[in-house]
Amino acid sequence: MPMKPELRERQPGLSCQMIGTQKILDSTCPLMIHNVKVMNKQIFLMAFSLFIFVWDVFCQTNQTKRLTIPWLDPISQSNVEVKVCNFSGGIPCPIKYTNELSNTNLFSLKEQKLIEKVFVKYKSVTTNVGPSGTRLVALEKTNITFPYFHESNEVWVSHFQYTNSDAVEEILVGGSAISARFRTKRNEGYNVWIGPTGNGTMLQFAEIKNNLICGILVDFNDNHPQGENRNSSLADFSNSRLTLYQQYTNGMAFGKYLMWNPRNNNLLLEADFKEPYDFEKHRIDLRRAAEIRSRR
Repeated sequence: MPMKPELRERQPGLSCQMIGTQKILDSTCPLMIHNVKVMNKQIFLMAFSLFIFVWDVFCQTNQTKRLTIPWLDPISQSNVEVKVCNFSGGIPCPIKYTNELSNTNLFSLKEQKLIEKVFVKYKSVTTNVGPSGTRLVALEKTNITFPYFHESNEVWVSHFQYTNSDAVEEILVGGSAISARFRTKRNEGYNVWIGPTGNGTMLQFAEIKNNLICGILVDFNDNHPQGENRNSSLADFSNSRLTLYQQYTNGMAFGKYLMWNPRNNNLLLEADFKEPYDFEKHRIDLRRAAEIRSRR
């Protein structure tokens, strides 16, 4: 007889934030699943245009000044080497940084196989039905708070146990997006967010150790238009392209940081963190920083 899932209520006040261009992938942040209902197209386009404008302002530099990453405190970047910072369309991408999962300069064979499975793993997931090989063991009722939109939503978080291992999966399905946390007993695994972006769907994947990002954090774009009623289960990532690639160790950026233009696959940003770097500690308000820079 199948076990009846446990129903329990989590404390309210679940918080969802964003760090720079990176979404926080954590159990306390299902990654803004319902916010697509709040932001209308006009607000999104205005915000995006302002963001690109500020990026361009920061990336403009003469030959006597070193490049910096615009959304991070410039003073904190003494051990960050920025080789490319061009958000006016980018530059032709070197072959070694081709933004595809098959690029062995960016992904190990193990990572390639795992991400290929993730591309299709969550297509049939619902609140009550988990990935293949799991059973539902608990449902949690909680509130997600979106500070940027001053809105709180009550949602259910599903907990699944794998029947052939000690691994567990925590999944939140809402609107047209999915947030998932896969963990072993050693607190190792990965986090996934799948949701709408532009005219298509984005999948973000992060390797996790001890509940910290450790390994790679990457964004893939499925650019097949789905119209207004988009659904993450309909996304096709088989030929998707990278738009973001970051290397992490123990929750800190350490190593390569790359970004690509989703329209033409040009390279927008190439940076190398020589020492572990805390994004949250050093991120800045782009609008305020642009004002300060304009007065110099």
